[in-house]
Amino acid sequence: MCTHCRKKAGDSGQGPRRWQRPFAGTWFLVAVGSACRFLQEQGHRAEATKLHTAPQGAAMAVSTFRKLDGICWQVRQLFGNTGVPGRFLLQGARVPVHVVVAETDYQNFAILYLEKARKLSVKLYVRSLPVSDSALDVFEQRVRGANLTEHQIFFFPKYGFCETADQFHILNELPR
Repeated sequence: MCTHCRKKAGDSGQGPRRWQRPFAGTWFLVAVGSACRFLQEQGHRAEATKLHTAPQGAAMAVSTFRKLDGICWQVRQLFGNTGVPGRFLLQGARVPVHVVVAETDYQNFAILYLEKARKLSVKLYVRSLPVSDSALDVFEQRVRGANLTEHQIFFFPKYGFCETADQFHILNELPR
């Protein structure tokens, strides 16, 4: 489980469903802090990425829109309820991914931690572009707090976002 999480979205004492409603909606991926080898080698190929989030009971339904080889794809996933507000479990193909909403003001930015096989990534999402300096400062502090360096921060394009994907380019990983 993520050990870098000092302040989570649920720390206000709100119940698991209460904080989800203001978190729902559209988020744009701005940056990722990670020691991931793939990102280090292929980070220059990053594509604009957008999330749509919606509460689904105590869980969170997430649709990710991004391009792959110039074609818009939609990946539908369920961030499963863990019983702790702001913490979710995503069932990966091989190992589960722990997702933590580490910090958010709901209206401007959100910082998520994703931990898979004891490897941590820190992601900065914003509601609209351009990203504020204050959100970048908080993100950089979180990256340093996760023992990552500025050389392990990868910025994503601020243009070319997918709005939709056709029926042939939807990966539905939601449980039936």
